[in-house]
Amino acid sequence: MKLGATSDVTALIGATNGGYYAGGAFGSIFSGYFAHKYGRKKSAALAALIILISSSLIAASYHIAMFITFRVFQGWGSFQMLSTIPMWMAELVPPHRRGMLVQIHPAMINTGYTVASYTGVGFFYYTGGGKDTWRGPLGLAGLFPLLLLLGIYWIPESPRYLLFNDRKEEAWDVLRHLHSDPRDPNHLFAKNELDQIERQVQLDNAESAKSISGNYVKIFQRASFRKRFVMTIFLTFAQMSSGALVVNNYGGLIYKSLGFSNSAVLQMQGGYQLCGWVMNTANMFFIDRFPRNKLMCLGFATCGITVIIEAALQKHYLGTAYQPGLIACTAFLFLNVTCFGLFVEGPGFTYIAEIWPTFLRGEGYALGMCSLCVTSIIWLQSAPTAFETIGWKFYIIFIVIDAIAAVVVWFYPDTLGKPLEEIAGVFGDTDMVALVPQRDGSKSDSGNNFE
Repeated sequence: MKLGATSDVTALIGATNGGYYAGGAFGSIFSGYFAHKYGRKKSAALAALIILISSSLIAASYHIAMFITFRVFQGWGSFQMLSTIPMWMAELVPPHRRGMLVQIHPAMINTGYTVASYTGVGFFYYTGGGKDTWRGPLGLAGLFPLLLLLGIYWIPESPRYLLFNDRKEEAWDVLRHLHSDPRDPNHLFAKNELDQIERQVQLDNAESAKSISGNYVKIFQRASFRKRFVMTIFLTFAQMSSGALVVNNYGGLIYKSLGFSNSAVLQMQGGYQLCGWVMNTANMFFIDRFPRNKLMCLGFATCGITVIIEAALQKHYLGTAYQPGLIACTAFLFLNVTCFGLFVEGPGFTYIAEIWPTFLRGEGYALGMCSLCVTSIIWLQSAPTAFETIGWKFYIIFIVIDAIAAVVVWFYPDTLGKPLEEIAGVFGDTDMVALVPQRDGSKSDSGNNFE
């Protein structure tokens, strides 16, 4: 496959990125239906299988059309996975540790980015593969989905999905094992959670029965659901408009414009991904200590500040040989992903999974990931041309969006520490909140100490 001999390489790079996210938009919407009907576990397994097959065929591509086609399927599988896993995790973990444990998801995404980047570095220096060296790292993309398929049998299904489908005994087994604690020999914490989820399922079923429409349609039939929809779409749009997405995908173009060699560009991309991983991992230790909305507000504000400085630096030093200025440009790209990883990425994934009721969580989360894909397509298709024509001025768009997001997200309701069954009350849906007497005689308390 001779991409280097093609006259319009920039357009083809845009097409491979755009095709990936177009497939991702479909995979996101499909996951909402599939995870709701067949379960979170089967949705993740199907996604892993799609990624495994498509990655193998991408590595075996003999023509750019074949390459782009299976990039679309790879995007489908990746975003079906991305739509399923955080929601599944949020439904498995206790409320007082939900943020920290769901934060593992973006941390592992960044682990994947980092491994991929440094794999690229390794294959750059490998000379034994000739013109087909590029196939190696792309084929390795199927390794981790394969590991998931091999181990998914031992991962529990969401107890909320199980109860929603009248599988109470299975749900009880999952909860009992998840919350097993020697300080709680009678499994009171698990029994209390089972009671609350069961009551919530009854309320959700009653709400769902008010309309025979599909779940995607039901989202628009109640004011509080429409509010969640708008919040979800705006939050994912803002996340992808913070500036980090464009640097992540077009870092090579940016670093080259700053004067780095090909080998240095690869090293910089690897370092950028490693920085994102470190920040997402660090976020695990404080995400459950501060309000979700305030953390994200801080993130958008600081991302905006770093982009302002980056734009100013590129205006003055891009195209020059002034090394301190070019180094400063690079540093603020890294500071941008630092702020994004610390305050925006993980809390955003967690928040979207928390705000939807169980019977709409799959569809609501899927719409958020679809918004993420559509936003990504907009920026990734426009970025190469924008960098060539208007240069640093392209960053002004991200500065404006970051500023708006910092203000808007401040007013989002906080979900910190609340059981999923009680979050409806934050949106005024008191008729959909399951409050049940606790088996120890106390009222419902999301701060139960049993973990």
